Amino acid sequence: MIKGFHHVGVATNDLSRLVAFYSDLFHGDPVREFSWDRGDTALSARLGLETSAGKLVFVAFPGAGIEIFQFDHPDIAEAPDLRCVAKPGLSHICFEVDECLKEYDRLQSAGMVFHASPLTMPTGGIFAYGRDPDGNVVEVLQQPPR
Repeated sequence: MIKGFHHVGVATNDLSRLVAFYSDLFHGDPVREFSWDRGDTALSARLGLETSAGKLVFVAFPGAGIEIFQFDHPDIAEAPDLRCVAKPGLSHICFEVDECLKEYDRLQSAGMVFHASPLTMPTGGIFAYGRDPDGNVVEVLQQPPR
């Protein structure tokens, strides 16, 4: 039986920067962290890697979380350009908010870059898409009145 959505995983080259972004700006709670070395073949196999080493922090939110990885091994080449949301795969992370316009102003003032200002949909919902420090797409969404 599926109980619900639990988390999304994100890899970064700067763990502390990304943890601070989601903790400080989105009020996440870093509840677990650990590191592993190349000797942990069981974890590496489950990640689909022959060998790996790194650390992760789990940032919790009500009902779900973000698992943020920083790999020390394998050495990944310079990250490609910003990923387009139209490319198949993980498109974005969405945070539900009470007042989208206020959150947009607060996040933009804190340095978050948005694609455009919030848009009100015909159904009454309001949303905006922006980027985290690694270029991942983050949506803030105010649900329409019920």
